[in-house]
Formats: sequence, structure tokens, C-alpha cells
Amino acid sequence: MKNTREKIITAGIIIIVLCMNAGVAAGCFAAGRAIASALQAQTGEAAVSADGAPAQGQSGDETVQERSGDGPSQGMTLGDAQQGSVSAGDANAADSDAAEAFSQAVSGGDAQQEADAEDDDEYANLAIADVDHYVNVRNAPSTDGEIVGKLYDGSVAQILALAGENDEWFQVVSGSVEGYVKAEFFIYGEDAAAVIDDYVIRSVTVQADRLNVRKEPDIDAAKIGYISRGESVSLLEDCGEWLKVQYTEQNAGYVSAEYVMVTEEFIYAKSIEEEQAELAAQRELAERARALEEEAARQEAAAAAGQGDPLQAAGQDGGAEGQDTAALGEQPAEGTPDDADAAKEGADLTGQTYADNAELRAAIVEYAMQYLGNVYVHGGKSLDSGTDCSGFTCFIYADFGYSISRTPSGQLSSAGRSIDYSEIQPGDIICYTSNGGRSCTHVGLYIGDGQIIHAANSRKGVIISNADYSTIMGVKNVID
Repeated sequence: MKNTREKIITAGIIIIVLCMNAGVAAGCFAAGRAIASALQAQTGEAAVSADGAPAQGQSGDETVQERSGDGPSQGMTLGDAQQGSVSAGDANAADSDAAEAFSQAVSGGDAQQEADAEDDDEYANLAIADVDHYVNVRNAPSTDGEIVGKLYDGSVAQILALAGENDEWFQVVSGSVEGYVKAEFFIYGEDAAAVIDDYVIRSVTVQADRLNVRKEPDIDAAKIGYISRGESVSLLEDCGEWLKVQYTEQNAGYVSAEYVMVTEEFIYAKSIEEEQAELAAQRELAERARALEEEAARQEAAAAAGQGDPLQAAGQDGGAEGQDTAALGEQPAEGTPDDADAAKEGADLTGQTYADNAELRAAIVEYAMQYLGNVYVHGGKSLDSGTDCSGFTCFIYADFGYSISRTPSGQLSSAGRSIDYSEIQPGDIICYTSNGGRSCTHVGLYIGDGQIIHAANSRKGVIISNADYSTIMGVKNVID
């Protein structure tokens, strides 16, 4: 018995000294416990309960997987880290086996440190589709799998796991689509994080009941169609009071900037149903344009025959059917509600007006807090179903009528005005850097008392942290 205890103590001391010399003290204690357990088991001294099972709290096998809490890490190698595990159940292990177990435990500990570091990296499992046009998303990691959606070039996705016989497939989620795509069709990990800003697209969403689309950026230009409230089209160019938009696949036009909200977003995978709905919407816009062209042609023919108003015939009706005239100072006709102004007043989802900015800031913080605990989704487009750090701040502000960039670097460069941390107020955005100040890599919403709420990463989701938890690169005041 004494000899056994001496062996255990001696082995433990040797392991601790070796580990400390190697600079891996954190792993040595687990290894020491593993060897002690193995030695105990070899000599029949492992702690057992009355029915022969290991006594509660005495197994001594705190495995890497148990410490990680949520499985393998995801990064450029997506969790290829070795996970060593040694338990007190190795009753027949020899001293040499215990030494091997020590080696595994140390390598597993090192892998876990790397896994934790990768899991804290917001962009570790970010992927961007890199294809000529699109790639199919399937319900199984095989080309025989059923097609459930499409990832178009530039679509942002979150990698959930590796799949397939040789881990050549990614299980991904993008928008509402989840499935499998071959890894070769992605830019991912650090490479994706470096170019994410290049894949943001800008859209305009109409805030009036009906907004005219004109051929030129002029109130007297002919109309080519209209966009209804809540509909969105791609923004091609900001011309100040007018915005050039992609109205249909073939036609670009101009809308008044006053009655739209400009948003930045990513491209997401489309399910079969979503693609069909989008095609139907495009056909609707094309039909509107075609109907307007036909009506303009009829009126022009009537005008040429001496019938009707030439101004009306040309389709230059000053916006009587739409809401682009008030943007240039015209008043709506008597008894006609100014839909565009009404839209601006009610742009926030809370439907509230605020006595001052302090009250508005408090409302923004309260609104953000209701999403505490929600999941993190790379490129996610919904506060409810999950989004990333910049999506969280962007969508919170959008629901209060503010349009800010969709990316961390964009929020640092263009959201509101820069202020010193000493001036910070609840509702301001704190921009962080994790690469020595080369770029803004994360953002959070300040809630007061030295704390932020933010979409941290895929492991933690939306949480509250100390405002100085990471290196602050800047503070942005969007409100005043």
C-alpha cells in the first residue's frame, strides 16, 4: 500500500515538474490526475461505490470534451483538434499506458486552449460562397441529396460542422436554408473575415404607400413604374436627393431619397420557395413597367391626335399617383394624406414618439435587452432568428428609423459621429479591434453602468459584457 502511494506521489511530482518546464501547467494537473487514477486502478485502489460503480465525484476523468461544453471548435480547420480523454476506468493500464495517457492529456489540453480561442473568434466559422453563379444546397452531404436551396455567389453562411466521408462537405445555415455544400465552393475562416466588407450589398426599402420610379433623377422625368410600401430594390448609386435603383432586371430608375430607407445587407441562400416568390415579385415589377409603358403609348397617341393633356400623355404627371413630389417641396393635394411623411414618423417598430434623446436612448436599450440570450448567426438577417454583432446593432437602430452600416468597419467609419469614451451614453455603439487596431472586428451596444449588450459569437449568442472586455477602437454616437 505504501509503495503504491509513493509511486503515485512520485509520478505526480515528476509530471508537474515536466509540465511547468514545458509551460503547460494547466494541462499537467489533469494529466497528473489521469496517471494517479490509472495507477490506482492498476493496484485495485480506484474509488468505487458499494455496487462497484465509480463513486460520485471520484472519476478523475475531466475530459477535454466535457471542458469544452459544446463539442469541437470551428475555424479554418473546423475542430481538427485532438481531444484526449483518460478515466479512472482504465483498470488494466500499465505505467507505460499512463505515460501515454499523460501525453494525450497534454495534447488535448493544448487543443482545448486553441479551441477556446477559436470559439471566441466571431469569424471562425464564417463562410462566403465563391462560385460563378450558384451552388446547390442539399439535405445530405452527397450529390445524391435533395436540393433544398441555392447559394448564389457572395452569399454569407455559417458553418455548423464538417460532413462527408472525408470531411469535404460543410453543413451550413444561410438565411432560412440549412443543408450541405462542398467546402471547395467557399471562402471561409480568416480568409472570409478579411474580405467580408466586399460582399455587402445596399438596398432601398420604400417607406411610402407608393413611390414613383422615374427614368431620370428629375421630377419632370417620365415614370417607369412604382414601388409599394415595404418593397425593396437594389441601390446602384446615391445621387443625393435621388437614388438610382435596379427596378427590374432590365431597367434601372430613380426614386426620391426622402421616402426610402437605405440598408446594407448580405446575400443569403434561397430556398426553393423563396426563389419562386422572388421570381414572382420580379415579374410583378416587370408587369408594372410594361403596363405603364403601354398606357404612356396610348396617351401619347391620343395627344398626337389632339386629345388629352400632353403633360399627362408623356407620363410626367408630377407624381399624382406616387409620392415623389413632396420630396422637392410640393404640398400634397388638399384632403390627401401625406403618406410619405406619415411613413417617416412611424418608421420605428415601437410606434412611439420620445420627449427627448435620453428617453429615446432608454427605449433603444430596453428594446435591445429583449433579445438577450438569442442565438448568433453569421450574416443573420433577423433579431428574432439570430444575427451577428453588426447585424444586431444595425437592426436595432433600423427599428427606430436609423440606417447604419451592416459591418463592423462600416459602423466605425460612417455610423453617426465619433466621440470619446468619456462622453458615452446608453445606446451608443462601441467598436472593438482584435487585430491590433488594423480594423474594427466587433461592435456592441452600450447599455450603461460600464456594460454592453452584443451578439458575441456562435457559442455565447447575445450576452452582456463589460464595455472594456476587449480593445476599444472607437465609440459612435448615432442619435445626437
